[in-house]
Amino acid sequence: MTADAHFNRWMRRALALFGLICTYIFIADLAIPLTPHSMVQRPVVGVAPRVAGEVIDVGVTNNQHVEKGDILFRIDPSDYQIALEKARMALSEARQYNESLEAQLAQARANILEYTVILEENQREYNRVVSLAKKELISAQHVDQMLAEVDAAKARLQAAKQHKHALQIELGEDGDNNLRLRIARIQIRRAELDLSRTEVKAPEAGFVSNLQLTPGIQAQASESLLSLVVTHKERIVADFREKSLSGIPPHAHALVVFDALPGKVFNGDMVSRDFGVETGQMKADGRLAKPDDSDRWVRDAQRVRVYVKLKEKGLPGNLVTGARATVLLQRENSGFFAWLANVQMKIISLLHYVY
Repeated sequence: MTADAHFNRWMRRALALFGLICTYIFIADLAIPLTPHSMVQRPVVGVAPRVAGEVIDVGVTNNQHVEKGDILFRIDPSDYQIALEKARMALSEARQYNESLEAQLAQARANILEYTVILEENQREYNRVVSLAKKELISAQHVDQMLAEVDAAKARLQAAKQHKHALQIELGEDGDNNLRLRIARIQIRRAELDLSRTEVKAPEAGFVSNLQLTPGIQAQASESLLSLVVTHKERIVADFREKSLSGIPPHAHALVVFDALPGKVFNGDMVSRDFGVETGQMKADGRLAKPDDSDRWVRDAQRVRVYVKLKEKGLPGNLVTGARATVLLQRENSGFFAWLANVQMKIISLLHYVY
């Protein structure tokens, strides 16, 4: 066989192999699409104190697992203890003031009773004087004096009633419904709440990550001081080309390989997919359209995010948030393509021993 014939034979074989590979890629991309753009996501909570103050104690270490309610760090409670004591003193002062008003109110009621008796007595005396004046036994001047005393008694009685009314308004409702006491109790509850917030607790179970907090730092309210990676709400996200998902049914079977766990293939299911991406979001910001000005002849394919859940009880505990993965979706869970998908993912999992 000549060299040219030998070369032509190998060229035909190479072209056939190339065509076979292209056909496989085309069919596999529709029947068993695969993406390496996948990762583990866990919620990361930025833990921030609700009150300000100096951090006096950090009760955790980096990468430590904590349960919900465990104390993470403490803020100096001195100022909040003083505020609580002041609130309690304000309640005592409010009670004393109310007792003083109640005593004044009792005195006002006594004054009203006294002035009522005096007015009645003056009224009877005035009637008697008028009767005598009609018989011309006393002078008209005496009648005028008694009338003035009656008017003065009425004025004193009216003033006493107004004073009683003013005291009743200032005192307010009786018992626990008293506004002054309710305000004082609310201040106590607020001070107690602020004091309890000097102990910052874990809102969820998880791992403390990238801890840089040390005693002596001046904490500000609502300013995050450490990160907590929540461990029981993880998910796997995978970004597929939108064409690859065209023939994939909802809740399709999935195979997952993690970079950190070579040689292992995990079974899962697609639980949902996003209905859009950020670039397709309309924003009423008053700006004009910005067309794509890329000069590339073949543009990048649009990717759509899907979410996968493993059929096992949960993700392996040693996987960090952001751990890379490769995800394959199956149109059908049996048949030739299902077998091919398992073989392909097994090969990929073995390759992770190398890279």
